Amino acid sequence: MPAQDQHHEIVGRSLEKAGWQVVDEQVYISIGDTPETRQRFFIDLHAQSSQGMVVLIEIKSLDRSLIHQLMELLGQYLVYRTALDFLEITLPLYVAVPHSVYLYGLGYGIGELILERYQVPVVTYDPVLEVIIEWIPQP
Repeated sequence: MPAQDQHHEIVGRSLEKAGWQVVDEQVYISIGDTPETRQRFFIDLHAQSSQGMVVLIEIKSLDRSLIHQLMELLGQYLVYRTALDFLEITLPLYVAVPHSVYLYGLGYGIGELILERYQVPVVTYDPVLEVIIEWIPQP
């Protein structure tokens, strides 16, 4: 399994405080019929709300160059979303980012344009208070 993002545990605790249950961590997705053609992916969290809503969440702390992180975030989101669609898994896939990163990086300029154009759902959290701040759009 791949290494967890540095904020993995923080997002899990933040979700639990908001009434969500982490159903699974490192959700395994596989495409391909043989070992030679198999491509494997791991999505960070599978969570369910107290109202029964279910989502998948990929966690990004975005602590390096914003543009490079944005390219990685979009590429990873598109690969995961395409794999889920191919497997007919219709669960929403959210990208979790610190709220400050969303406010000062992803929520305006090229970040905002990319999130809107590719319809990337985002959940923001406060890594210090360990709380969910906002779901964009609401699940």
